[in-house]
Amino acid sequence: MKSFAVVIVSLLFTGLIVAQDRPLPRVVRVVGTSEVKVVPDRAMIELGVEKQNASATVAKRSADAASRAILANLRDNGIEEKDMQTTFLSLQPQFNYRKGLKISYFVAAQTISFTIRDLSRLDALLESLIQAGGNRIDSIQYEVSDLRKYRDQARDLAMKAAHEKALALAKALDQQIGKAYSIEEIPEYNYQYAGGLMSNAGYEASRAPAKTGPATAAGEKTVSASVVVCFDLN
Repeated sequence: MKSFAVVIVSLLFTGLIVAQDRPLPRVVRVVGTSEVKVVPDRAMIELGVEKQNASATVAKRSADAASRAILANLRDNGIEEKDMQTTFLSLQPQFNYRKGLKISYFVAAQTISFTIRDLSRLDALLESLIQAGGNRIDSIQYEVSDLRKYRDQARDLAMKAAHEKALALAKALDQQIGKAYSIEEIPEYNYQYAGGLMSNAGYEASRAPAKTGPATAAGEKTVSASVVVCFDLN
């Protein structure tokens, strides 16, 4: 048993010596980042209908009628079937807690999401939909159709930034860089809230609305990319 322990210690010691003799890789490791600004070319809207009545049936029928009118209005305005979808449907009783949980009335609600691909028509379309029965605008999300193209652009710029940074770091030490040793893309985690990659605007009624000009603003989206690159250091 004692001799077995001596063998293990000897092997570990030999491994440490070999590891110490192995030369460390000569690399320069840099992070390259970039951003591409893009003007959105479409928008996804969530439009809601909410009706209430003492009768659950009447409340539901009223909400259904308004939703049909909204869907018909969308079709009349050239919105394709693939670009509209019912995303929320609810019928809930409302209680009067002062009277021992007695039902006061019922609330029927529906939400319809649709995509408009001509932003110049957005304000007029929203006004038309409100007149058709929509009484709640939940969100507006500006999007870019060819997002992959801009992601590729941002990634290429990030790689160039990494290369330029590595050159500058090596030059400061009177050295040069060689070929890339490894490349890793850092995932972009974008939390959406009424705005795709980044929220830009919402639709709200102004207290003193202007007589002319648009009531919404698409702004710009930021498409970013980050990479980690290791270059041989000569």
